[in-house]
Amino acid sequence: MSFMQVSDEAYEEFKSFLVNTNMQDFNLRITYLGRNCKEVTFNLDYGVKGDNDVSEQVKDITFIIDKEALEEFEGFTILSNNENKGQGLELKAVKVPESPCTVCPGC
Repeated sequence: MSFMQVSDEAYEEFKSFLVNTNMQDFNLRITYLGRNCKEVTFNLDYGVKGDNDVSEQVKDITFIIDKEALEEFEGFTILSNNENKGQGLELKAVKVPESPCTVCPGC
């Protein structure tokens, strides 16, 4: 099952970012950090695949995520700056569960 969608443009931009930040190893763990009313936040950092993880290699970058998090978000897309309307690289979840927030207007 493929859980990462990365266009060639996004791949080249993301890989260049990793190289420019002196990332030596392209094994990246996606970690859920939390949410606010409208969006969820993730972290990408060096990772090692554990027993409860799944991984997918996109060219020479390996993405690792916990199986339960993958079930919740159903996969991810990396958008290039151009694909993201000039807002920079972005990692987006395929499915963002509805916010439980009932306090903010418009939630």
